Parts: sequence; C-alpha cells; structure tokens
Amino acid sequence: MRRCGLALLCGLMVALFLVSGSVVVAQAPSGVTVVDEKTAGDVTLKVGTTLEVRLEANHTTGYSWVQTPAANPVLERQGKAKYQQGPADGKVGVGGVEIWKFKAAKAGKQNLRFEYRRPWEKSASPAKTLTFDVTVD
Repeated sequence: MRRCGLALLCGLMVALFLVSGSVVVAQAPSGVTVVDEKTAGDVTLKVGTTLEVRLEANHTTGYSWVQTPAANPVLERQGKAKYQQGPADGKVGVGGVEIWKFKAAKAGKQNLRFEYRRPWEKSASPAKTLTFDVTVD
C-alpha cells in the first residue's frame, strides 16, 4: 500500500508539472537556491544568499563541467565543484551529479555559463553548454 501511495504522489507531481508548463526554481529555507539543467534560464537572488547548481555528469567518460569566466562577476564560487556518483547497483560507468556553489556577493547581473567537455580536448566543441542569467538585488 505504501508503494502505491508513493507512486500516486509521484504521478500527481509529474501531472502537475506538465499542466503548469513551467519549472520552479527551488528555494531552500536556509537561503540556498538550487537549480539544475532543467531549470536553466533566469535566476534571481538576494545579496548574501547561495546558489547551488546541480549538473548531471559522468566522470567515467572523461567529461566534466567547466565554468567559463565572466566579466565583472556578481557571484563568488565557493570552492571546487563536488561530484556525487549516483547509486551503482552493481553497474559500471554510472553517472552522477556535479554540485557547484556560488555566493551572491554584490548586486548586478551575470551570465553563468557551463560547458560539458573533456579537459584535454582543448580545441573540441563542448558536448553540452548550459547558461543561467543571474540577477542579484
């Protein structure tokens, strides 16, 4: 019965998402805004809050996300990106999530751009690109 209730709840959430036609950026109670590949686009933050960017990645392929430099940044990166491998369940080559954290340091706008690439392939085009337009008030 518990599984049925969980499946019903998940189905209801998916249906609600499809009906609404939009994606909501999650705001955690601690002042952390979480975004991912599905919520790419505009993000608005308050000075002093944290932006957490969660990007699907598979380091076993050699690919990882690279942040491109921004002119006059309003966000300060909080350390290196962390990689969380997904549950392997006995499988080899399972991907995971890269977690990037930024602090909204000052008011303004910044284009936060990421490229999914192999670091040693300098002249190759990225496999994916992702952009967030961040406004800090």
